Amino acid sequence: MKFQKYVQENKTFPVFVLVGTILLMAGLFIDFYSMHMLIFISIFLIILYGLGVFYERHIDDYLTFTFTEVPNRHYKGDEGYIEVEIEQKGILPLLNAEVVIEMDDVIEFKGGKTIARRYMTTFSKNFNLMFWEKRKIKIPYETKKRGVAKVQNIELVVPNIFGFSKVFMKARKRFNKEVIVYPNKTVVPNIDLMSPKNMGFHRATHSLFDEHTLPVGTRDYEQGDAFNKIHWKASAKEGALQTKVFEKASQISWCFLLNVRSEQGLSVAENVETLLEQIAYMTEYATKNQIPYRIFVNISALDQIPFIHQLEGEGHFHYRKTLELLARMKFLTFNTPYERVLHFVWKHESNPAYVIQVGSVTDRQMQYLKLIERKGSKLAFLNGGSLTTGPSEGKVKQSG
Repeated sequence: MKFQKYVQENKTFPVFVLVGTILLMAGLFIDFYSMHMLIFISIFLIILYGLGVFYERHIDDYLTFTFTEVPNRHYKGDEGYIEVEIEQKGILPLLNAEVVIEMDDVIEFKGGKTIARRYMTTFSKNFNLMFWEKRKIKIPYETKKRGVAKVQNIELVVPNIFGFSKVFMKARKRFNKEVIVYPNKTVVPNIDLMSPKNMGFHRATHSLFDEHTLPVGTRDYEQGDAFNKIHWKASAKEGALQTKVFEKASQISWCFLLNVRSEQGLSVAENVETLLEQIAYMTEYATKNQIPYRIFVNISALDQIPFIHQLEGEGHFHYRKTLELLARMKFLTFNTPYERVLHFVWKHESNPAYVIQVGSVTDRQMQYLKLIERKGSKLAFLNGGSLTTGPSEGKVKQSG
């Protein structure tokens, strides 16, 4: 493993080496007995200095630092730990060394020395590691807020056992270790307004699909009609081929549209964390009731669609991906104009049963929602309080 090293030298030890060199030179001009003592002392100091330099240059040649695999997915207020493994495969020991780990302040380390910094939390602990030895260090923590805590910096501080200096070694490798903190779930009143009476499918005005259990009549046969849709009894009665006509139906699904901007449209909404907690609750509800859902957020992303989104799906795996998506949202990045998100959904997305507008909307944005509603979806509005249906009940701010 590669480290970026620098040495904090002590000015005392080079003085000893200089004195030893002088003594070595002086020993050549004094009596035999004293010369032996001076030569021994000077050679000892020079060898000690050489070993110190060798230690500084090669202490990390066979030193490895890894994170063990432990579950690190939590909710706010949970406790957990990360475990690091330090192994010295060489012959140089580490005595009274110190490991310093810096992570995002989504978590707070417990035990050791914790230093509170802006957006960071730091843990340090002393340890000893002999040659050909492996040591595991367990670092407990408590989750403080939604987000992802990544390892930002790892540093080892090793005293030089052959001198008075310290070796500071900063890891060059970027570790993938992270602690994911999901948003808590805040109950959404009136969520039963969107509960389907019949699970799976509902009647729709516009749909590409037919519900074969809901026949509504027959019509004259047209070229291209499927053979299995011919109503043979009606055809015999009418004397001409008749095709079955079924009720139009589409699958129950939800579409979450999250606007993270405030009512003024210049900054992030103050209640954005509450909105995420309510989405976490509603998506859990959808998962339990086998309702597919998708999510669109006006935060920039580097993929096909230039904003954060989750394609439609259902089930526990889909819900877990939702929680991770919500946990990874960062509001310090650039936001996409919300009208751009609404225009994309209107033009390119199939119409779900319900579109849930989360957050505030302007008059202009409401016009896009009306266009989406005309495609056959029902609107629901959520802005930190209870869920309401119908555009007239939503919280709309005046544009301009």
